[in-house]
Amino acid sequence: PATTPPKAIVTFCVQGVMATILIVEDEAVFGKSLVRFLTKAGHDCTLKSNAEDGLRALEDVGPDAVLLDVRLPGMDGLRTLRVFQDRDADLPVIMITAYGTIETAVEAMKAGAVDYLCKPVDLQEVQLVVEKALDGAQKQRRLSYYQRQETARAERDRMIGACPAMQQVFNLIDRFTQLGPLRGGELPTVLILGETGTGKGLVARAIHSRGPASQAPFVEVNCTTLPRDLIEAELFGHERGAYTGATDAKPGLAEAAEGGTLFLDEVGELPLAAQSKLLQLIEHKTVRRLGGLRTRTVPMRIIAATNRDLDALTHDGTFRQDLLYRLKVLPVELPPLRTRGEDLRLLSDHFLGVFSRKYGKEEHTLTPAALAALRDYPWPGNVRELAHVIERAVLLSDGPLIGRDLFSLPGLMASEAESDSRQDGLNGLTLEEVEQLLISRALTASRGNVSEAARKLGISREALRYRLQKHAIAPVSPN
Repeated sequence: PATTPPKAIVTFCVQGVMATILIVEDEAVFGKSLVRFLTKAGHDCTLKSNAEDGLRALEDVGPDAVLLDVRLPGMDGLRTLRVFQDRDADLPVIMITAYGTIETAVEAMKAGAVDYLCKPVDLQEVQLVVEKALDGAQKQRRLSYYQRQETARAERDRMIGACPAMQQVFNLIDRFTQLGPLRGGELPTVLILGETGTGKGLVARAIHSRGPASQAPFVEVNCTTLPRDLIEAELFGHERGAYTGATDAKPGLAEAAEGGTLFLDEVGELPLAAQSKLLQLIEHKTVRRLGGLRTRTVPMRIIAATNRDLDALTHDGTFRQDLLYRLKVLPVELPPLRTRGEDLRLLSDHFLGVFSRKYGKEEHTLTPAALAALRDYPWPGNVRELAHVIERAVLLSDGPLIGRDLFSLPGLMASEAESDSRQDGLNGLTLEEVEQLLISRALTASRGNVSEAARKLGISREALRYRLQKHAIAPVSPN
């Protein structure tokens, strides 16, 4: 039997990216020729002569692709292929066989091989097949990454709310998505109002994903991030030579949303010149590029959102009143977090689960003091701010319980400082004096009711009566 050749490491370069190749081949001469050819081409590889050594190398080397012979001593190549697939389903495996029958090739492809080569092998063909496999695997990994990101984003951004105001929002979303296209295939515009961080973007995506154009593009534009002197060109496109630097014609974001949804976040920031073009787009579904002579028909649904008072802007003359009327066909207003009651706890629990899973930590819970601190905070940044606060707390936590000390909230820090100053007011008092002070405060708060004062102090009624006699304190008479 052939002896295992010395271990050699071979790296493959695809579009400038180094990749490790594992070759499992029992013919020593052929295996070495593969190593020599790939090494001269600037690549590296690990060579093994049987399935068992190849499987161990899978753990040690972590290859990006495998060249696997069908006929091996001991476990054959097809069984080895299945084990490879069980351990890493995304690993591209190329089968090599001297028995190039259709049945063998079909069986290998069914088992998960990305390609196969028949002996005698053309070494140039080996390089092309491996490059193709690596390129395909790279694209698949990229696709899987984006799918995981999208799944994580959908989980993080799931709309949650049990308060009446949010239930009304959910009902409006359902009603909006059940509306069919108007005459001429036009979908009515939607205007989403609410403070920063209340979830206006989530509502826009929900309307799009549940509507008749869910498979078409969803193009989100934050009007505050567009360069002010290039807003029209970015939104509506431009022709070559329309302005200095416009060396080529370019379609705008409105054209990119054709057939789908154009979501204009912070629409109140658009300058008047862009507002007139937006009105033209809404009314006629046509776009004329900057510097262009002809209009283009671009059907789409337009959803706008803002945290500003558009009625006040129309009175100031900074927002067109006719555009406001066209945007407010289907309005929906999101409540601020501070008015949503128990939704704060529901959202906190949701984000705790999301970020615990994201960072591979055990499930976290809030202590009663932590939840009380969150309820006392006014949340100017609303749900977005809550998500960031919870994420930070999860990252900094050493155990499953999250206390208020992990929250860096301005109001919370101030209240803690006030608490410290109140404690400082007890400095210089003896234990008996502090006890007398607490008893007097409890009696005052309970309007002289000894039983209630005892409950406030956490002691029995008899224990309080004993301390009243001890300190010669008379119960306060109720008014």
